[in-house]
Amino acid sequence: MSEKSKGGEEKIEKEVETEVLEKLEEELKELAVPVAITPPEHTKLQGRLTAMDEKVEFVMGELAQRQGEKMGFAIGILYGLIVGILVYVIFLIGG
Repeated sequence: MSEKSKGGEEKIEKEVETEVLEKLEEELKELAVPVAITPPEHTKLQGRLTAMDEKVEFVMGELAQRQGEKMGFAIGILYGLIVGILVYVIFLIGG
């Protein structure tokens, strides 16, 4: 007797489950809700993007500064050599 009642309960549960799933599917088909970012999420995302942008700008600025220092060092050495050679040549001519 208990097996029959269990079998009947399982059958009823399956029927209810299928009915609920069908209703949910119908509701989902009827409700075509557009997916959009809510304003709090948007502002949070915008804040994170701004923070990342500031970090990228800082790193790029540091890299550009280092590159500028290297170029300035190379140009300074070249100018120093040219001035040194000119001074040496002037002393050779004058002396």
